[in-house]
Amino acid sequence: MEDFQKIAASQEFKEFKRSKSKFLWPIVILFVCYYLALPLMAGYAKDLMGSFVFSNITFGYLFGISYYIVAWGLAFVYVLRARKFDQRASEILSKYSKYSKGA
Repeated sequence: MEDFQKIAASQEFKEFKRSKSKFLWPIVILFVCYYLALPLMAGYAKDLMGSFVFSNITFGYLFGISYYIVAWGLAFVYVLRARKFDQRASEILSKYSKYSKGA
């Protein structure tokens, strides 16, 4: 059985949490800013949003479609990084486990 209070108090767990937060918060802020840009631009940059890029496709439509690309891109980046976080968490947990080879 693991001693979770001991793990939470360890320096390596604190560093793990700090590195995870340093990765997650910029992604969250980036997505929220990108998400809010569409309604703000629709209200305040009507000429830009209504300008035709090619054929009958406006910049506003392309910007709206880009949400999917950005969301999938951020999800892909997170999945790649989450694998490293999971591996590091498992290493920390196994280090403090009573059933590990070192105990």
